[in-house]
Amino acid sequence: MTLAPSPARGLLRTRGGIAKVWTYRGSPGLLFRKALRVWRRWRRRPGYRTLLSQGQFLPTIASSPGETLFTVAMPVWRVAEEHLNAAIASVTAQSYRNWELIALNDASPDPHVGRVLAEASRSDPRIRVLTGRSNAGVGAASNEILRHARGQFLAFLDHDDLLHPLALELVGRLLSLRPDVDWVFTDEDKVNEGGRHFEPCLKPGWSRHLLLSFNYVAHLRVIRKEMIEKVGGHRPGFDGAQDYDLALRILASGGRFAHLPGILYHWRTVRASMAMAANAKPAAHQRALQALSEHAATFPQGSVPAARVLLPAASFFEVRRPCQNDVGVAVVDCFGNARDWVALLGRPVEIVDSDGNLPPEALVALARRAVADFLVVAPKGGLGARALDELLALLQVPGTALAAGRWLNRDRVEASGWVATERGELWDPWRLLAKRDPGYLNLAMVPGPRLVPPPRGFATNRRALIEAWERASDVAPAWRLPTGWARLGLEVVTAPRVDLRIGGPFAGPPGPPPPGLPSIRLSWLTELGLVEETSR
Repeated sequence: MTLAPSPARGLLRTRGGIAKVWTYRGSPGLLFRKALRVWRRWRRRPGYRTLLSQGQFLPTIASSPGETLFTVAMPVWRVAEEHLNAAIASVTAQSYRNWELIALNDASPDPHVGRVLAEASRSDPRIRVLTGRSNAGVGAASNEILRHARGQFLAFLDHDDLLHPLALELVGRLLSLRPDVDWVFTDEDKVNEGGRHFEPCLKPGWSRHLLLSFNYVAHLRVIRKEMIEKVGGHRPGFDGAQDYDLALRILASGGRFAHLPGILYHWRTVRASMAMAANAKPAAHQRALQALSEHAATFPQGSVPAARVLLPAASFFEVRRPCQNDVGVAVVDCFGNARDWVALLGRPVEIVDSDGNLPPEALVALARRAVADFLVVAPKGGLGARALDELLALLQVPGTALAAGRWLNRDRVEASGWVATERGELWDPWRLLAKRDPGYLNLAMVPGPRLVPPPRGFATNRRALIEAWERASDVAPAWRLPTGWARLGLEVVTAPRVDLRIGGPFAGPPGPPPPGLPSIRLSWLTELGLVEETSR
């Protein structure tokens, strides 16, 4: 991927841009608005570089970085000499000094590679060089580095990319606060061959559902050595998706992930390497689908997993393990019409009568009365079998408390649930987006993590509902469920494929969230023009 010389080319070359054009082939007006947003972001690039140079995209962590030894792992193959030198220099420039760099020359045909690595190892005793007899691939090279690593954590650096000078220090500070974490991932941006930074990627916080949609935990990734060894390292035959496969296997083994919100990794965009990567994408996608299907097979419940490529250009995927057809649901009859549509659901149904008034305490009381594992609260018009199957499939993902649909008003999203901003305000990330608009980084096309779901149109794990209520007995009723889910480490997600029509008045979110609940950095997104004014 290269820095586009014009906004028009930028629309095609930004992450997922080609997929967006294809998505909008029947909506020229929507495509025009997207092109306008890309043009505005292109115009803001100089401003972004100014903010980056001022340290505006670095977190403040009030703790000591500790004394953790980091092994920076860098497999090396075909790379320009100046880019390899820059990558090594970004490690030696780290403010945190307790590190080692292990670079493995994976039988590179470039004669300068061996010379540059030898010079680097002579100049700094913390740099060690390994040499492979034949080109083994990035997965095998990473495993060889793992065998020689002395650090408790491995920080993976591609041979032409750059670390921010504070990267290891800030990761160390986070680990001091979160010693239970096994995998730290950060935000990133791109840097072109001329050294200009662009296209910041400000990632959401940790979400299992997002990881099942795309590999957003890769750059920068810092992983506990013991956990990599526990799962057997990178698997052979998964090059191109080796880090995605590793993340899924570590997740299945109980690994804990944490997002460090700061642009600490700079991904080099080089024409030749990106052309090769594009040619290798189909094979890499097939390996990713295999890893996703194998991961979904580890879920405690569900039928046969199925995975597909959702957006090829952006490497977005969809994996589902459907709920078995003989699993029943308890449907809350809020409008007195449930018996008219539940017969079409194609699964055992238990109807729980309600007067239509569903404050949280009433919902929990109904959950205590029900018998089925899943409780369904439908909108006035009911819920179709396909929509329910999608919500129940999402509930098969371990650690999922609730899956909701999004409410539509004509062809725009009226409500999809709320997240909290860094200022403690509630915000709906999809509100007023066009029905087919994929949103920021295509995130409106995959299950979206939420703090508070819409008031109706959801399926929930009945036991998780009761446990969350009991876990947050010290919180006001309006916030007991979201607080309880957060304390239990459970996710609430909204499904972009479940579109519901509003029936009756729309109920807004509760008041300001209590402190300590997950939030996003809305001010950074709006400052960069990555969130539309109409969707705030």
